[in-house]
Amino acid sequence: MTNAIGPFGRVLVWALLCAVISMVLYRLLSPQTRIKQIKSEVKTAQKAMADDDGEDFAHGMRLARAQLGKAFKLVGFVIGPAVAASLPALALIVWLDGQYGYSCPAPDQNIAITIEPQGTAFEQVGINPDAENGTCPIVQIPGNLDGQSHVVAAAAAIPVMHHKVWWNHLIGNPAGYLPDDTPVTLLRFELPAQEIISVGPGWARGWELTFFVALLLGSLAIKKGFRIE
Repeated sequence: MTNAIGPFGRVLVWALLCAVISMVLYRLLSPQTRIKQIKSEVKTAQKAMADDDGEDFAHGMRLARAQLGKAFKLVGFVIGPAVAASLPALALIVWLDGQYGYSCPAPDQNIAITIEPQGTAFEQVGINPDAENGTCPIVQIPGNLDGQSHVVAAAAAIPVMHHKVWWNHLIGNPAGYLPDDTPVTLLRFELPAQEIISVGPGWARGWELTFFVALLLGSLAIKKGFRIE
C-alpha cells in the first residue's frame, strides 16, 4: 500500500492518524462536562457585556472582569489536555522531517559541506551506500590528538551532525553524532529537499504543508463530528 500511494499519500495517512490519536487523547484527558459548562458561562458573560448600556462604568468593569475570569478559567481547563494531546504530533513531526525532509544526493553529485569551527581542515572521503534516502557523505575530520583523525559517515539524510547532547536521549539524530574526541562541533550538509508533490511553489512541495493542513482539517472534523468541547 505504501508503494501504491507514494510519499504524498503516506504523509496524508500519517496526518489523519495523528489527528485521531491526538483528539482521542484530548477527549480522554479533558473534563468535557466542566468545559461545556464554562463555555456556557462565558457566552452568558459575553451577552451581559453586549446588553450593558454603558451608563454605569463600575458595573461595566465588573462585567468585563467576570468575562475575563470565565475565559481564563476555560483556558486553565483546556491547556493541560491540549499540550498532552499535542505530544504525539510533536514526536511524529520529528520523525517525518527525518524521513521526508531531505535526501542524500546521487553518488556522482557533490554537495557543499560547512564545518565549525570555521577553518578546520576536513575532507570528504567517500559516500555511505548504507544510508537511508540515498548515499550520504563520509567525512574525515581531525581529532584532539596530533595526527589523529576520525571518519564520520552520515547514516541518514539529516543536514546537521554534532556531538551527542542531553536532548538526544529524547530526540535522536538518525544521521549519527560526531566523536567526542574531536574539536569539530558541527558538520552541515547542503542536502536537497524532498518534494512529495510536483506542482505549486517550492515551499509547498515538501511534507510540511500537506501534513499540517491534513492534521488541522482532520482534527476539526473529528472535533465537530464527535462534539468534542
